[in-house]
Amino acid sequence: MQIDDLTAGLSLSFLINLNTEQLQFESKILEVYPRRHTLLAQGVFTDDKIISFRGKGLIVDLIVTLSEDKPQLFKNVTTNVVKLSDGTLCYTVSSIAGSKTYNRRQSYRCYVGIETAVQCGLNRAAHDAIIKDISYNGFSVVSKEDLKLEVNQTVHAVLNDHMDETAENFNFHLYGLVARIQELENGLFLYGCRLNNPVPGLEQYIIKKERAVLRKRQSS
Repeated sequence: MQIDDLTAGLSLSFLINLNTEQLQFESKILEVYPRRHTLLAQGVFTDDKIISFRGKGLIVDLIVTLSEDKPQLFKNVTTNVVKLSDGTLCYTVSSIAGSKTYNRRQSYRCYVGIETAVQCGLNRAAHDAIIKDISYNGFSVVSKEDLKLEVNQTVHAVLNDHMDETAENFNFHLYGLVARIQELENGLFLYGCRLNNPVPGLEQYIIKKERAVLRKRQSS
């Protein structure tokens, strides 16, 4: 599929790759310009300022959600901020390459790096750990000790975070099933977990967290 084949009104996501970090921002298609391999997308704002998806070492991918087909991924697109005649700030998005089918289960993860205590299975004992990252459908924790967990075993972690950029406090109880266990080279143990159920407010937290990270990167 080409960008020219898309239509106005479709939902899309900008996937921002910053070295080892990956951020995701939601938008939608406002207009498509046939033969120019370009579309117009709704702006993404923070503190009433549009986010510029341009910078050294920054790569932008585009996911488009289709109503009757699987999401499509356009790699390494070109974006520019433009102002419409009514003063509205938007993005032009261009690509001459075709898309590939995207599997949403491979959600981009938002780095967290916050200390927590995890409970494993029916054991009420809490173990010190760090929530490494989180996505809309999962999270991972890192521990200095081998928690003796097995795949599909239940894990409970609490995410407490204060975001200076928005002066907000966030608190989430994360209940998941272990999907991946890995002993890292530094002797730590990583446990990747699938969330049992959607967590209210988590999506907005991730969006705000990603915007804050991107803004820090652009100002540095």
